Amino acid sequence: MKTLKKLRQYAFSRTLFDLTDLPDALHRLGFVQIDPINAPASAQDLILRHRVDGHQKGDMARFYPDLAVEEAYFVNHGYVPKSIAGMLYSNKPHSQYLLNHAEQVAQILQYAQDNIEVHPKLLNQHIGHQTVKNNWGGAGLQATQTVQRMHNHGMLRIVRRDKNTRVYGLRLAAADVSLEAMIEAAFALLLRTYAPLTAASMTYLGRLLAHGRPDAKAQIKQALARLSDDFAYADVDGVRWFWPRDESLDATVDDKVRLFTPFDPLVWDRARFETFWGWTYKFEAYKPANLRQFGYYALPLFWRDDCIGWGNVSVVDGRLQVDLGYVRGAPSDKRYKIELESELMRLAQFLRCEL
Repeated sequence: MKTLKKLRQYAFSRTLFDLTDLPDALHRLGFVQIDPINAPASAQDLILRHRVDGHQKGDMARFYPDLAVEEAYFVNHGYVPKSIAGMLYSNKPHSQYLLNHAEQVAQILQYAQDNIEVHPKLLNQHIGHQTVKNNWGGAGLQATQTVQRMHNHGMLRIVRRDKNTRVYGLRLAAADVSLEAMIEAAFALLLRTYAPLTAASMTYLGRLLAHGRPDAKAQIKQALARLSDDFAYADVDGVRWFWPRDESLDATVDDKVRLFTPFDPLVWDRARFETFWGWTYKFEAYKPANLRQFGYYALPLFWRDDCIGWGNVSVVDGRLQVDLGYVRGAPSDKRYKIELESELMRLAQFLRCEL
């Protein structure tokens, strides 16, 4: 019999596989979200530290150029397999912005052909410093904005990062697949990353996918209508849940304490979070400090497969600082205290600081 407890344990167990190396972890995760906030580390490194043996802060950016993934927009910005990235861009129509800036697009493509890398700072020096309004209401350089839009259409790829600046290069060989094939691969990847998912969550992810491929809205709607034909599913308490056909719901849960990034596959789906753990977790980095309930970058705190609270983490004078909060009070279990200390030691090693 399928129950919420069984689904929760399956969600927990499938994404917290045994520690492995970075390429294998990326393959098993499928999609790793990127976020610019670095508190106490990037979202991608905080995700990978629970899956990659010996992973430390900054490792993903260091190793990215040699990995079989692309930094791209999927349902959010993140790392996707190269094969999927090619599909996401396959036959994508140019936006009106790119059509309106065709001359500058041609200049940038010529620059990319003449140079191994396209660093926005050097590019702006080469073709001019015209200032325009960016997507967040601030001011930015037009060439930088054009490069970003070219990347979003697969005309350029991100080859590395210089600190947190994206450095571009010529795209890889373009894929040539139908919208149906692209969506099939995208939905399979989403289930690989986030299963189990409700029909409502799949619909939301379909909208995010359509944000990057608005020309595929009709095909995405059709794919959502046939989810029950393409994936394993069960109806629990009147809600339909989906997961990959080749996976069993059988799961084991270990006795560990873990602090996750708000963007971890386990906690990313906030509706699922509330269903599984019975309370509402909020990401509050963009709220005024006086309106925050949990903190600027509160990390969901897990004991076994239960989310029992949150932690705000920082490094001060080379030492780890942790402020924990609990939904129903700290567990009195002696084992919990031992495992909490172990998690804080792992976190300090990951951040290269003292405990």
